[in-house]
Amino acid sequence: MARVMDSAGGFTALELLLVVVLTGIVGGIGSVSLPHLAGSVRLASAADRLAAVLRAARGQALARGRSIEVRFDPAARSWNVRERLDPPFEAHQLPPGVVFQSLPSALRVRFSTVGTADNATVVLAASGRARRIVVNQRGRVQLQ
Repeated sequence: MARVMDSAGGFTALELLLVVVLTGIVGGIGSVSLPHLAGSVRLASAADRLAAVLRAARGQALARGRSIEVRFDPAARSWNVRERLDPPFEAHQLPPGVVFQSLPSALRVRFSTVGTADNATVVLAASGRARRIVVNQRGRVQLQ
């Protein structure tokens, strides 16, 4: 048997108000954490890319039998790869919101023909977080 409802179907004003309040709270939480999350993703991506470029530069120094440098330009928020005195053959830019927090004093990391390197630490920062890329004398690149 079918049951007949006496009242009209729908939501009460209190139920609608509750939905609007909950939507506002959830939306507010998302808008606060979204920029922080985006900054963290950009930072991780930039650190991964820089570490990969440093590893590739070491490989190129070994393959070419020539010193390869990764030079940093903090004002332009960029770095490039070059043989010592030649023009750059590769250039990279930091993503928006990511900055160099710390760089080697020479503003470069040089890899020798046998893969050794200057000790260097590059620190990238964004959204209150930082990632370190460390190069030791043996040319090993470590992301921390």
